[in-house]
Amino acid sequence: MSKTLINKDGRYAEIISLSTGGRLCVEVMPTLESFTLGLFLPVGSAFESPDVNGISHFIEHMLFKGTKKRSARQIVKTVERVGGLINASTGREITYFYIRIASHRLDLALDVLTDLVFNPEFDAGALEREKGVILEEMHMNEDDPGQALYERFIKAVHGKSGYARPILGTEKTITSFNRNTLRNYHKTHYAPGQLIASIAGGIDPDVVRSHLEKKISARRKASKNGIKLPPKPKFRSEISVHSKDVEQAALILGFPSGSIVSSDRYAFTLLDAILAGGMMSRLFQEVREKRGLVYSIDSTHQPYRKSGIFTVEAGMREENLITVLKIALKEISKLARTGPGKRELADTKEYLKGHWALGLESTSSRMVRNAMSTLYFDRLLEHHEILDRLDAVTPEHVAAAAAKCFENGGPSVGALSRFDNGNRVAQVTGKIREICARAQDSNGG
Repeated sequence: MSKTLINKDGRYAEIISLSTGGRLCVEVMPTLESFTLGLFLPVGSAFESPDVNGISHFIEHMLFKGTKKRSARQIVKTVERVGGLINASTGREITYFYIRIASHRLDLALDVLTDLVFNPEFDAGALEREKGVILEEMHMNEDDPGQALYERFIKAVHGKSGYARPILGTEKTITSFNRNTLRNYHKTHYAPGQLIASIAGGIDPDVVRSHLEKKISARRKASKNGIKLPPKPKFRSEISVHSKDVEQAALILGFPSGSIVSSDRYAFTLLDAILAGGMMSRLFQEVREKRGLVYSIDSTHQPYRKSGIFTVEAGMREENLITVLKIALKEISKLARTGPGKRELADTKEYLKGHWALGLESTSSRMVRNAMSTLYFDRLLEHHEILDRLDAVTPEHVAAAAAKCFENGGPSVGALSRFDNGNRVAQVTGKIREICARAQDSNGG
């Protein structure tokens, strides 16, 4: 058990191996009167087989529907009646549950979260009702042009990989789930041996450890069964155009990026900020401020364990879609050829440093960062180490990251609009393919 000193005000962080299996990340912030506690498990849609796609997200919902000790109402009431917040999130590689609450409520937070995660009831009636809730969530996403396109885009670029499957699952898989399906999957994947618990705030680490181990040992026996990691997803260069009765057209442009542990991760982080990471970014200024073609345009670097994907997303009137695509490719091409200017790169680094500094004041941000660091790096990354890696990125590094857009078949593009009730899908597909091919040729792809 080794401490990692953060600064001179008494803060420190450490990773502790639990006797019940799994690990605990603790970061003490002694001046605070609250903490955020999270329980992380390496499960998500990328781990799922096609016949149980969506089960991680379904189980996340069901864990809030009651345990052998508490009803669904009691779970929420226990936390909210004392001013706490409780929630959860399911992704492609990880699912986590968390509580943010006052410091003197440590025992309550540990009891509720360990009960919720390791002691579910999986009531058959609640299960059937929750199927309807998740199907409505799917319908809600389908009504959002950007979200509807993103799911189609991910499926197109990742093919048969688990990373291509929707986090929510499909109507077929969701309606097929029963109590035994959920209980068996939960027993295999939600074991203390797989757990990463993370807590940050005004707490005593020794008390956290002893209380957590008691709570877990009372719920489930430790498991040493390893969860098989999903294979690295392949990125396919695809043009996918879809017709849907929507008011606003949606556009996604994407290409492969660095994994969460890769050496070029920070170059992609800077590329993200330079392209469309804020109101001073190139695309925001060029597409919205100068031309008024969109309300919003964003870029995202999504790193996974073994790979990553970089996307630019925008919503606009259908007649502006091709123009926005051309501008986005043009700006990426400029960065691929010459990289950012020295002043632009320096300003962007300061922007990110300031943005990250704001996160240091949040117990939730620190809790998540420490858990992810433990999961992917098996150690805690200190803030100064992250800043040093960011400072080491050169214009050439950013240029190399941008150049990935034009390698191995060029970028993938997704578009969604009415397209004259589908009559113009082939025409738009051909136009986008022509634009991408021209951009790839001009960049030596």
